Amino acid sequence: MRVFITGASGFIGSYLFRDLVNAGHEVLALKRATTNLYRIEDCLEKAIWIDESSSFEKEIVAFKPDIIFHLAWKGVSAKDRVDWVMQESNIPLFQTLLNIATKCGTKKFVGVGSQAEYGVFESKIDESYPANPNSAYGAVKYACLTILKTYCELNSINWYWFRIFPCFGPTEDDNWLIPSLIKCIYTQDHMDLTPGEQKLAYLYVGEVAHSIFSSIDDNQYQSGVYNVCSDNPIPLKSLVTSIRNMVNPSFQLNFGVLQYRPGQCMYMEGDTTKLYNKLYKINTHTFNDNLKYTIEYYINKFSDEHK
Repeated sequence: MRVFITGASGFIGSYLFRDLVNAGHEVLALKRATTNLYRIEDCLEKAIWIDESSSFEKEIVAFKPDIIFHLAWKGVSAKDRVDWVMQESNIPLFQTLLNIATKCGTKKFVGVGSQAEYGVFESKIDESYPANPNSAYGAVKYACLTILKTYCELNSINWYWFRIFPCFGPTEDDNWLIPSLIKCIYTQDHMDLTPGEQKLAYLYVGEVAHSIFSSIDDNQYQSGVYNVCSDNPIPLKSLVTSIRNMVNPSFQLNFGVLQYRPGQCMYMEGDTTKLYNKLYKINTHTFNDNLKYTIEYYINKFSDEHK
């Protein structure tokens, strides 16, 4: 198939990009002039690349993609998720790509959402749970879902919206939990943390990408919202302690020094029955192996940087 993708250089996007090119699809990828392509530098030549310039719309229309995967998003870091101006700046490109889809007869449009659309919840939830975002990030993601659903249904385009819950893996940005913890172990003698009472159902990023990729082979055209999540919620304190013990058991973890951020969700687990029944069966049996692989990746990265 002819596939157009944005966000191919990002954390989740890079794994999806590999799935697409390794499966033999013809891939057109959009990037900004300042984009760092280090995550996929070994397979760049397997795709056609275009810059986000004044002519990129014409290039996409000429390519006539069968499916569009839109993963690019400004402001995914924790500090940027409360920035309304930055979050709202994601809407114009989203709408532009939908307009392009109608121009070139695209059959499917895939967007990526977040558990942040649900806001705060206290139990395992499925896609029928009402959205109640409590951040600019979650609100704009939910706004884009509303635009996607309405636009695609009015224009007979099949649509998919994958709500991503916490995930992990190699090449994640250094400011997220696992890499920041390991980096701190190599650069500091302690780390201050919240009490760590949150329970998070972490999923390996490769499985996240496989879930999104599954929509390309869906010949039943089962449009809708899909949770992407592990079925094994883990107390954050236990996870952090286990990682510390694998890297440096003597490193000091100061739980309870930091306060939870406003609106902190203490339990994050999504029901993936819908995904399982219609598109993809998530594999969570390799969690420990994937976690070990991820930890080893960051140990090698940060130990090399601080020799």
